[in-house]
Amino acid sequence: MDSPDIAIFLDSRQLGGIETHVLHLARGLKQFGYSPVILFYSRYNADHPLEPLLHQHKIPFQYLAGKINSLYQWCTQYSPALLHTHGYKAGLFGRVTGRLTKTPVVSTFHNGDLGTGLVRLYTWLDQLTCRLSTNIAVSPEIANRLPAPVKLMNNFIEAPQWQMNNGSEIAFVGRLSHEKGPDLFLQLAKHLPDRHFTVYGSGDMHGSLATSRASNVSFTGQIISMEPHWHQVGLLCITSRQEGLPLAALEAMAHGVPVLSFAVGALPKLIQSGSNGWIISDGDIKKMSQQVQAWLKLSDEEKRCLANNCIETVRKQYSYDAVIPDLLSLYKQVTNQKGYIWPEPEPKQVKALSREQ
Repeated sequence: MDSPDIAIFLDSRQLGGIETHVLHLARGLKQFGYSPVILFYSRYNADHPLEPLLHQHKIPFQYLAGKINSLYQWCTQYSPALLHTHGYKAGLFGRVTGRLTKTPVVSTFHNGDLGTGLVRLYTWLDQLTCRLSTNIAVSPEIANRLPAPVKLMNNFIEAPQWQMNNGSEIAFVGRLSHEKGPDLFLQLAKHLPDRHFTVYGSGDMHGSLATSRASNVSFTGQIISMEPHWHQVGLLCITSRQEGLPLAALEAMAHGVPVLSFAVGALPKLIQSGSNGWIISDGDIKKMSQQVQAWLKLSDEEKRCLANNCIETVRKQYSYDAVIPDLLSLYKQVTNQKGYIWPEPEPKQVKALSREQ
């Protein structure tokens, strides 16, 4: 492996929002002419489900040995210009490694949920040690929990191409866990028994949800990528109790699918009610069901206008071109503060890579 410019580090076994973000981060950096590598803390018991997408987009990745000193050994061997961590364990190990190897470290804080038990302890330690890194948060609520300076930065995906979406499914997309509120989505389905609802995703709550589901709800299980499915979706409902800025919302809007969400995380910033979706008071299932009924009554022209607004929102504020330059500016600032020179790609290289994407 050649020495990468940016090492993207995470500890992960499953595919979710952080993993999808990391994929987009690596793709965006490549588009701007940089050489990222994704480092998994451990292979655990199987290949990571993100692997097929990494191969598809030609993103280099490597599994570390799953030991405390694994990242230190890797950084000593390859000397990346910068280490970018995602998640609490990666943040903790990344900051210690950064201090020992004098590698600049940037940490992104994604999760609105503090967790319980051991996860809550890790989350507390992650926040406590964030003074040792330069920090990014994807929502104001997450930023306010950190005891060190933090930069708010939008999540991002590939710039969408305009398309009219004719899907009719009312969908939930995400991990089936308490903070994501899939049980509230099932309550919503019971309010509208004559409409079909689809749950995309898997998680610890799958068993209890499947047992209590109504006849108008179907479960797809784990989905590696929503790309083949978005054309079937007409409306994305986000019933989360806690959030950052879910990539499912950005992906939906990039495909012209409006988002109906509770007012959690950074979603009120993303969604302008009546323009590219709707924001509902937290936990108000009755009001959400009324808004679903209002969406069902929209004309084709009104739906076309919503789709266009969704796509333009993503293109202007949440795409690679909109966010990656600010991220690279932060990388350069952090690297220069350490006394290093940030590597600048050749303009021709950037142009060529953009065509490949």
